[in-house]
Amino acid sequence: MKLNEAQREVVGCRERRVVVLAGAGSGKTATSVHWVAGLVRSGVPRKSILMITFTRKAAGEMRSRVEALLKGRPRAGEADALTVGTYHAVASAVMREDAAGFGLRDGRYTTIDDGESQSIWRSALRECGVQPKSALFAPERLRGAYSFARNTMVPVRGLLEPMFPKHVARLERVIAAYERLKRAANAVDYDDLLVLWERRLREDAAFARAQRERWRYVLVDEMQDNNRLNAAILEALAPEHLMVVGDVNQSIYAFRGSDAKLITEFSARCPATRVLRLEDNYRSGQAILDLANAVVARTEAALSLRSANGTRASVRCLVFHDPDHEALGVIDWVQRLVAEGRKPCDCAVLTRSSKLLTALEIALGRYRIAYRKYGGLTLADASEVKDFLAFLRLAQNPRDRLALLRCLTQFPGIGEGTAAKAIDAHDGRLDGNHWPAQAEALPMWVRRVRETRELAGKGRYLAEHIKPLIETNYPKDSGERMATIGALVNSMAAAEGTLTEFLDSFALDRTTTQEHPEQAITLSTIHSAKGLEWDCVWLLGAGSKQLPHPRTEEMSSMPEERRLCYVAVTRPRHDLVVSYPGLTWQKKPQRGCPFLPEETHWEYAGPLSPKMPARA
Repeated sequence: MKLNEAQREVVGCRERRVVVLAGAGSGKTATSVHWVAGLVRSGVPRKSILMITFTRKAAGEMRSRVEALLKGRPRAGEADALTVGTYHAVASAVMREDAAGFGLRDGRYTTIDDGESQSIWRSALRECGVQPKSALFAPERLRGAYSFARNTMVPVRGLLEPMFPKHVARLERVIAAYERLKRAANAVDYDDLLVLWERRLREDAAFARAQRERWRYVLVDEMQDNNRLNAAILEALAPEHLMVVGDVNQSIYAFRGSDAKLITEFSARCPATRVLRLEDNYRSGQAILDLANAVVARTEAALSLRSANGTRASVRCLVFHDPDHEALGVIDWVQRLVAEGRKPCDCAVLTRSSKLLTALEIALGRYRIAYRKYGGLTLADASEVKDFLAFLRLAQNPRDRLALLRCLTQFPGIGEGTAAKAIDAHDGRLDGNHWPAQAEALPMWVRRVRETRELAGKGRYLAEHIKPLIETNYPKDSGERMATIGALVNSMAAAEGTLTEFLDSFALDRTTTQEHPEQAITLSTIHSAKGLEWDCVWLLGAGSKQLPHPRTEEMSSMPEERRLCYVAVTRPRHDLVVSYPGLTWQKKPQRGCPFLPEETHWEYAGPLSPKMPARA
């Protein structure tokens, strides 16, 4: 690869502290590997270089690319090898070398995953007299809070007090029991790898000096995704040369503890830092980059991206009446692109929340367009959808024991044991006195759905009667879940065919996308799309009540919501469509996303009629 002037400046930089602000599509990986290869060519042993990445895949790619650049250059001995890996992988390798120095019994310790960690949390809760099945003290909730506190280096008590008022002292005993049980099993969790590494670097001067001498050159990729614990490790390592690479405006993982200030404030902590910028974009056409630049124009450390390859690009901003019309707009877009010769896998639909994909998933099933979804559940996997479909399945087939089990256990006070007795007595009969008292209305609901002729009528009746169950079973977000069911009801009104055909449509994509990935478009949350790119991208749900997320109440969260918008609009190479429905599912009017420039021209898109596929 031929490097541009800015990239060559980075590759040749030998300052002790360097920040590389690398915009989307600016070739930061190529620049990073050339910097490392340049060090080796200048006489730096491979073993003196540490490259920290955020995924194992990225680590493997960077290692292979460096070695490809160094092809034919011999190593300075068998032990002369680059160290490339995630923080966790590097920490684990260091700890295996001297487990006792980290307070572990021996090097045969076990690194437990999240599932095994939760099992130990349950044991710790029981040991302290706390019921693990309690919603308040759910092992997953406690594990998440403790992990967040450790990675952000905030006092555990300070984080627990707002979440578990009046129970902090009790939970501190549970945490102590959790730590004791881990050590008794000679086990560490993922967070321990970093916590123990940082602690020993800070407390053991001889160990810290040895680590410093071992890795004189350290490169950190995706610095914007670092958290305070990561930063503390780097500070304690204090290598002779440190280069951090990242883009402030692609920092979108605050919910995991990442902190954009670690890159914006790097120069303040290290006054001699040299700041370099990579702003030539090799991915997108200028029309797309102009919009991206406008989204973050007034933010700290904003870059001004310019197209380096003259790629053709177009941007359209559309307003639809409601989510159903917006979904049909996407269907029409995909059909036209495929007719023009695009592969479906070159097309992606991105959104802030997977819930906003509900209407589109239904439409894709109806129009038989295969898709793969990343981030969040698929529509058919959502609990409220399974609840709703269970009643429809029972109406279609009264002998469906699995559907009946799900229907019965939705009613308060009915567990699986009570439900099993009713199912045994049921035997496909809707009459009789075998129904539990709490579910005495169930047979009437099923008969009414069976007797209603129109598919839309079946859906409307069932949605009205299942609503109290949804509100009881999902008290925190029942409104969102009922909106999803509302989308299903609307799809039933638009569907052609029988109840059986409607139910079958939910299994359609699962049998084709793995076998024919090129024939599947991508649906993804913006979080899951980071680092990826497509020829054509549709940013769906870009309304003022959708992006930012409606639950974003604190102004401190707004910068990250803006960055999510930026990440989304920098994914396409050629074509970008941004859209929102004028009315949300809750029938609330909205305007366009506030992060887009005020002069954005929004076109009103009337009702579309995509081409229906021929029946199989």
